[in-house]
Amino acid sequence: MKRSTLNVSLAVAVILSAEMYLFAQLATVDERNVRAQMTFLAGDAMQGRGSGTQFEWITAEYVGSQFMSFGLEPAGHNGFDGKPGYVQSINISRGGFIGMPTLNVGDKQLTHGGEMLILRTNVGAATGKLQKLTSGSPVGAGSAVFFRPSSGQDQRAVMQEMQRILASGASIVIVEETPQWRAGWNNTANRAIRYLIREGNVKPAVLVVINSEAAKSLDAAADGTTIEFGGKPSAVETTKTWNAIGKLAGIDPTLSSEVIVLSSHLDHVGIRPDAPGDDKIFNGADDDASGTVAVMELARIYASGPRPKRTVYFVAYGSEEAGGHGSQYFVDNLPFPKEKLIANLQFEMIGRPDGKVKPDELWLTGYERSDLGPELAKRGAKLVQDPHPDQNFFQRSDNYTLARQGIIAHTVSSFGLHTDYHRASDELKTIDFGYMTKAINSLTEPVRWLLNSDFRPQWVEGKKP
Repeated sequence: MKRSTLNVSLAVAVILSAEMYLFAQLATVDERNVRAQMTFLAGDAMQGRGSGTQFEWITAEYVGSQFMSFGLEPAGHNGFDGKPGYVQSINISRGGFIGMPTLNVGDKQLTHGGEMLILRTNVGAATGKLQKLTSGSPVGAGSAVFFRPSSGQDQRAVMQEMQRILASGASIVIVEETPQWRAGWNNTANRAIRYLIREGNVKPAVLVVINSEAAKSLDAAADGTTIEFGGKPSAVETTKTWNAIGKLAGIDPTLSSEVIVLSSHLDHVGIRPDAPGDDKIFNGADDDASGTVAVMELARIYASGPRPKRTVYFVAYGSEEAGGHGSQYFVDNLPFPKEKLIANLQFEMIGRPDGKVKPDELWLTGYERSDLGPELAKRGAKLVQDPHPDQNFFQRSDNYTLARQGIIAHTVSSFGLHTDYHRASDELKTIDFGYMTKAINSLTEPVRWLLNSDFRPQWVEGKKP
């Protein structure tokens, strides 16, 4: 080949490479893809994608097949011939009680459904020393903390305080009843008390409501009195859930060992035979087919372009609606060292705009807790602070499972408290596909910056969960 011909060929190759790179950089989310994926996930044929059901499994396989078609690497553990696959099949073992569990306070016994209600437990038995909490006093490690709600404090605020006390070190948190708990006492009393059985040492976390008479007994008991929670254990119940996971390996010699997780939950609440009206299928179009489509479309975009410097895991969790079991399994069995997980963005309910913010904006739960949201906003992300702080959304999605492990993890949303939440009316006809497409597109470049940056987000002092 002549030298001049070689030069021309090289020049053409460079131009074509540049054009291909530009095309990849400008790849965008297509509303047609969004509609197609949403139509499958939130259609009646999927029967509401109930947690742990066959339809959740089908959903996971569908999302996994999409990850495969985009060219992601399989990052689950259930592939063919013992090789990694795109779907994780997870056994969930739950314990329970024969009869009603009890709470022993010295020589007095309180029974679930009678003098007290167990709101939540993660263990079959727990013991702690009574601590009557006063303002500003530190929570004793492993203690059984008792407090009375402030006058007029609503149930959600009380629950947030109970969670805070658990996070501060208590094993059992006991609160006196409020009018809201009294009104629903019988309904709560009739629910089976079950808890997830996990391997290794589990720190007890038991939330209890007691009636006013029992509260007087705790008032009279001395600090340090032994409090015992437990009951006769029932047979262990085993069910399943499924995560879909794909991986895009980073190419930078240093940054490729760092991981960004982009996630959603793929399940909803399934069919409710006792729901009012003729429609019993809870399709979960906004919650959270919309977030799952966002994760799939971001996977499509990034897999079609230049490889990022950092490694990205795209994860659609199972059984978020049943207690966050998919995300809990993921964080308990990370396929990489935990210290390498730089940040997690969860996508939840982005199918229509929130009237509390500007029409083109999304909000980030816990925006004020870390510098991740503000930094993404500087890079063009139309992310703002959660306009519904009283709803405590930061703690109400899979991001919180990771955040409790110290990982910077937030949820992207535009949920405007619409009345279709957890109802049969959360259907495709309620989705604003134009808005949803633009919302996902608005994040592609800011998140791409995160995937290629050496920026490591940090918690704001005093805001770490």
